[in-house]
Amino acid sequence: MPIYEYRCDMCQNIFEVLTSAGSKDEKVLCSKCGSDKISKIISAGSFIRSSATPLPRAGSSSDSPGCGKRGFS
Repeated sequence: MPIYEYRCDMCQNIFEVLTSAGSKDEKVLCSKCGSDKISKIISAGSFIRSSATPLPRAGSSSDSPGCGKRGFS
């Protein structure tokens, strides 16, 4: 179920809404003032990377883990 982030055009409140797959027609209201004058905003993605996992080097996709090399002899 996706989480969408909205900003109220009336009070500038930023809030999140957890939606179900079939809820396209569901009306979203501001969680602070109840206004229906809202705008969907693009929220930053969240990715977690272990510090032990090296970043792939540019142009060397065959050296990246998971690209066919298993590291077994």
